[in-house]
Amino acid sequence: MQIKITQKPFHVSANARVVYRIIQLLLILYFSRGKSAFLSKIHLLIWVLEKKERMDLLLRSKELDYNKSIGLWSISDYTNQALLYMYEDGFCKISVKTYSLTDKGKEFIKKIIDDKEVFLDEKAFFKQLGSIREKDIEKLEKLWIH
Repeated sequence: MQIKITQKPFHVSANARVVYRIIQLLLILYFSRGKSAFLSKIHLLIWVLEKKERMDLLLRSKELDYNKSIGLWSISDYTNQALLYMYEDGFCKISVKTYSLTDKGKEFIKKIIDDKEVFLDEKAFFKQLGSIREKDIEKLEKLWIH
């Protein structure tokens, strides 16, 4: 599989490109328990993926049972837009609280998982992070006010 991102006449951050964001979201769902994730988890992990320092902070917080603050994370309109595209293209389905991979989404992201040249940092991070539960994210959210 070859992914090609073409240069544009103006600067557009890779994080703002829909295809790039969709692949990040598919990775989040793929590495989540049950191949699904709730919206707050998705926004947290997208925010974390933006900087290596944030990935390290979350991993350190995990070591401390999520009792170390990683700061206040943001909600991205790009993420919401990409989730909508994923849903409309059949890569995910939406239930009451969660987004889940469909067979089409699993098939697509499996190609990214098997590729030894793309999204290496993200794949390594998710393997190291393992599962992060809703209660872990709630613990992190409570640290915002302290």
